[in-house]
Amino acid sequence: MSVVSALTLGLFAASTNAFPASKQAPLFPQDHTQNYNFGLRHGAPDGCKVTSASYLVRHGAIYANDDEYEEYIKPVLWKLEKHRGGFTGSMEFLNDWHSPILEDHLEDITPSGKEDAKKVGQHLLQLYPDLVPTTKRILADKKPRTYDTAAAMMQAFPKPEEIEIVRITQDVNGSMDSLIPHKACPKFNKKPGKKQMETFLDLYGKKAARRLAKDTAFELKPEDILGLQSICGYQSAIEGKRSPLCGLFTDEEWMSYEYAWDLRYAYMVGPLNPLSPYLGFPWLESQLELLDDIRSESAVRKGWPKDQNFFLSFTHREVPPFVATALGIFNSSSSEIEEFPTDRINWVRAWKMSDLIPFLGHVGMEKITCGGDGSAGAMEGNFIRFVANTAPRPIPQCQSGPGASCPFDEFKYIIEQGAKKYSDFHGVCGPSPKSAEEEL
Repeated sequence: MSVVSALTLGLFAASTNAFPASKQAPLFPQDHTQNYNFGLRHGAPDGCKVTSASYLVRHGAIYANDDEYEEYIKPVLWKLEKHRGGFTGSMEFLNDWHSPILEDHLEDITPSGKEDAKKVGQHLLQLYPDLVPTTKRILADKKPRTYDTAAAMMQAFPKPEEIEIVRITQDVNGSMDSLIPHKACPKFNKKPGKKQMETFLDLYGKKAARRLAKDTAFELKPEDILGLQSICGYQSAIEGKRSPLCGLFTDEEWMSYEYAWDLRYAYMVGPLNPLSPYLGFPWLESQLELLDDIRSESAVRKGWPKDQNFFLSFTHREVPPFVATALGIFNSSSSEIEEFPTDRINWVRAWKMSDLIPFLGHVGMEKITCGGDGSAGAMEGNFIRFVANTAPRPIPQCQSGPGASCPFDEFKYIIEQGAKKYSDFHGVCGPSPKSAEEEL
């Protein structure tokens, strides 16, 4: 999956309409809601206050995803090097262009990724000035990119030296099931959606290759097109400015690139994978326990301080879609063939992963307490609001509270029922592999 850096998000959009709306276009931290104009103001509704919140955050920008690098990027880089000096016209710059991707640091967070994480931390502190300072414990798995993202973000918090980053290296008290559930599910793999994606890639990739044929030094294949589009994002993320590769492609080709990844991820981590709700409900259930009025003894035993009211967990790109799918946030009522045809773009699809899993993309739950301040007509009680990349996202089956939130007890019932329905996690997934710690 490709990525455009948070800095580039602003620079690129200002300079061209041909913006690669990829699955990884990260947040622009100076204006966190710039590309999430969902319609609801992200602030407590009138007469209400956010009294606790929990966020599940994808790691910051990396040099490249290893699978994508091996399959799409490395092969086209080899071709570019082999044919250096033979490019003309719009591709002439490639005669002197060199890749900034460090092959021995592929999945390490970039310097700009760390800086962006700190800026997002500053945004969260501004959004929750009373909650963020209560943070004493943060969860991350053992991969350096998640730990480094957590370490960078907490530098924006008051007294970061007092915050403990707990690295989840094995399944302790269900932590692995909620933070990195796919690693505890042997039946989960990344094959679903690949065939459908390749069918659509073959369609739009051949068109793009024909358009660029007059300027290229070798015959472009559809996979080369996707590789070049992916490099655009990663170079932009690494260098903090728009890659010259980005300008090679038209608006339609970038929209096709976005759709190709949406297609794949709908099958792999979204509503077209029957495993997704099994993998999404553990996080919802565990965080609801933390946001309840009286912190349960179970939560305290798991190490959460009683006075902590802001919770952060750092994970990978697969997990936020599991959670969103469990709640039906981006699900469609259309049939599979209507939602994701492979012979054209479905422009009105509900499932758009550029809304959910950019670098530093996140899902969150806010507990909102309303009433008690004398506000005329204010609803009283506790409510839950779900957030995806700073945009409040009403839960389809419950939005009767202030700001389209859900009454806390109703939300609790929904989660309890869902968790019960999808409770057979290990029965469906198979037993956790003994080598899970090594695979994280």
